[in-house]
Amino acid sequence: MATNELRDTPGRLLLGWTLLLPALVILAWRIHLHPADYEWTEYPTALGDTAYYSHIGPDDDRYTPNLKFGGGEGWFRRVESPQTMDDAVMFKLGRDATGRYLVYQPATAAPGAQPPFYLKAGENSYVEFGSRKFYRPYAPKAP
Repeated sequence: MATNELRDTPGRLLLGWTLLLPALVILAWRIHLHPADYEWTEYPTALGDTAYYSHIGPDDDRYTPNLKFGGGEGWFRRVESPQTMDDAVMFKLGRDATGRYLVYQPATAAPGAQPPFYLKAGENSYVEFGSRKFYRPYAPKAP
């Protein structure tokens, strides 16, 4: 035999896989059943958030305070189209009252700062919420 192949190499590979795969399955199952036992890294930024803002309430967000976060009556949408901001500098403040969207503020905002708040509308794009900016057009009532 003039080859450099070790004898019983396929058998050793099968034995290795036989020992490794059940150990990986047991570890994955344990992580699934008891995730609090393991230390997970959760980034406080907007990176990876895919719950994009579409519409919160039944009414137009510019005229109705649909974003309810923290105390108070609620916040109005302040922009027509999303603004471009870097996901890496937008920090999570928590979820809105509906629990569907995460609310963000830039890293430059002071801790405990008041609005504007932002909801993520896409990759690196945000919709600003704050005090009322838009007012319904005035239409006189018919006599």
